[in-house]
Amino acid sequence: MTAYYVRVDNGRHVKPLKTLLEKEGVFNHKLKITKLGPNNYAIPVLLDDNKTGEVESFKRLLIKVFPDIKVCIEKSEEVNGHEKTIGTSLAVAMRGLFTSLGVGDEVLVSQLLVDLPRRYSIYPPLLLLPVNTLDSEVWNKFLANLSLPQRNQIFRLILEFYSTNTNALTHLAINKPIPESDNVIRSPTQLTTLYGDFNNFWCHVVQNGIYQTWMPTYTMFSRGNIKEKARILTSYEDIDHNHDVVDMYAGIGYFTLSYLKRGARRLYCWEINPYSVEGLSRGVTKNNFGNVYIVKKNEKVDLKQVNGARCVIFVESNEYCLERFRELKLQATSSVRFDLSISHVNLGLLPTSKPSWPYSCQLLDLYGAETSWIHVHENIGILDLDNFLQNASAKLQGLSEAKRVEPIWLEKVKTFAPDVYHVVGDFKLASL
Repeated sequence: MTAYYVRVDNGRHVKPLKTLLEKEGVFNHKLKITKLGPNNYAIPVLLDDNKTGEVESFKRLLIKVFPDIKVCIEKSEEVNGHEKTIGTSLAVAMRGLFTSLGVGDEVLVSQLLVDLPRRYSIYPPLLLLPVNTLDSEVWNKFLANLSLPQRNQIFRLILEFYSTNTNALTHLAINKPIPESDNVIRSPTQLTTLYGDFNNFWCHVVQNGIYQTWMPTYTMFSRGNIKEKARILTSYEDIDHNHDVVDMYAGIGYFTLSYLKRGARRLYCWEINPYSVEGLSRGVTKNNFGNVYIVKKNEKVDLKQVNGARCVIFVESNEYCLERFRELKLQATSSVRFDLSISHVNLGLLPTSKPSWPYSCQLLDLYGAETSWIHVHENIGILDLDNFLQNASAKLQGLSEAKRVEPIWLEKVKTFAPDVYHVVGDFKLASL
C-alpha cells in the first residue's frame, strides 16, 4: 500500500469525506488530517499502486459521491514506510504547486521537498527562516530557472501555510548571522529578503507580555534573550518607583522594556542606531509605559522634559553619559528637581561591553543608590567561565572609587558558537 493525500478546498467537506474513506477501508489512521492553508485540507489515504487503475477508480468514486467537490489526489512523501514528521504537510502542499508549475521530474521534486523549512520564527507579519534554508544547490538552480511570478507563488505558499487566523504573514526572509565584530549598531546586514516590500516594514513579537517592534532590515532581534528578560522581571533587586536604571546599549528595548514593566522610575538609555531608537520609542508607547523623551546628538537636554518622561533616550555614544548627567544637574532649581538614584546599569553589548565599564563605575560613584548593580553581558569561551566573575570584578573595582564591588552571579544565557557562551555577570556595588 502507498500513502496518498486527498486534497479538498473546503473545510465543510472534510468530515463527510473521512466517513466515506473509512467505509471504503482506505483512510490512513496512522496520519492526521492536515490543514495546508485557508480552506485547504489534506486527508491521508492508503491505495495499492500494484492494482492497475486503483487510483483513477478511487478518484471516479469520489467524483460520483461528491460531484460538487474539487478533489486532488497526490502521493505523499514517504521514506521506508514511515511518513516524515517534519515538513510533511508543507511537502504535500508544495508538491501540488510543483505539479501546477509543470515540474515533472520526480527526482528533482524529491530533492526539493527534502530541503523544505524545518524550523522557523514568526514575528508578525514576518516569517523568518533560519540560515541555509532554501539555499541548497538544487534550490538555487531551481529558483533561478523560474520567473518572478513563479517564485512568488512558492513564497506565498510558504507564508499561507504558516499563517493563522490571528497572524496573516505577508513577508518572508532568511536570517543570517550578525557578524560578531564591527557591528556596534547591531544591524542585520546579512538578512536575505525573499517576499514582500521591506521598505519601512515593521514586525513585532510579544515576550513575557511585553510588545517589542523593529525594522528587520535595519535592526536585530534575538529571541534567545528571553531568559534574561524574564530574570529582570522576576529576580533583580531594587527596581521600583524610587530608583532609576541606565541601559548603555538599549537597542529596541531588549532589556529596557523589562525594567519599565518591572516598575523602574525612569530609564536613561543610550543608542546610536536611529531605527532602534524608533523601535524602542514605539515599544514604550505601545506598552503604555509612559512618555518618551528623545535627545539627539549635540542637542541640549532639558531637565523639565526629563522629569516628565519615563524613558529618556540619547541618540549618541554612551561615552557622553557623564556629561549629560552634569548638564541635568546644572539645570536643577528649587522648583525643578534633579532626582537621580541609579540601582542598575545594564551593559548588553556583544561580544563585549568593556568600553563602557569605566563610565558605568563613575556613574554609580556619583549617582548610584546605596546598593547598586552592574550587569555585564559578554561572549566568553568555555575555558574562561570559571574565572570570569573574579577577573571582571577586579577590573570593575579598579575603576570604582566609592563602591565596593562584589561578584554575585554568572548567568549563562545561551551558546553563541561552539564552546562560546553569552553570559551575564551580576556585580553588586555597595558604598564604602
